[in-house]
Amino acid sequence: MAPLRVITLVVLVLLIVGGWLGGVALLIAPDGGAMGMTVGQLPEWPLLGDYTVPGIALIVLFGLLPVAAVVLLVRYRALGWTATTAVGLVLVACTLGQIVAVGLPFLAIQAGFLAVGIVLTGLGVDGGASVGTSDESRRALRS
Repeated sequence: MAPLRVITLVVLVLLIVGGWLGGVALLIAPDGGAMGMTVGQLPEWPLLGDYTVPGIALIVLFGLLPVAAVVLLVRYRALGWTATTAVGLVLVACTLGQIVAVGLPFLAIQAGFLAVGIVLTGLGVDGGASVGTSDESRRALRS
């Protein structure tokens, strides 16, 4: 397996683990206490009386969606790179949206997720551009 694919898979798996851990923590303690947050930090929007909706969003967007990219990459499908790019862009968009909505109460975490989103976007674009140019990618084109 090529290093680019391995690096991408590792980053995606770490995101999946983080999505599940964060989402479950928010569902178990919807007041945000398990993650050092308070309900007062949420914007006053409908459905955001607690962290239940953000917890579900974490699980769906970053616990489940990246699984599709992992499966496609493990199966050497070129679409896996597109899925990786999409996951990275969703992570960047969600992080920027969170910064606009609540500010920067967790700067290190928000900066980290923004960086991971940018890295995944770049990995997806680079991997997609390399399809058909290496022996590994040619295997994908034949399947």
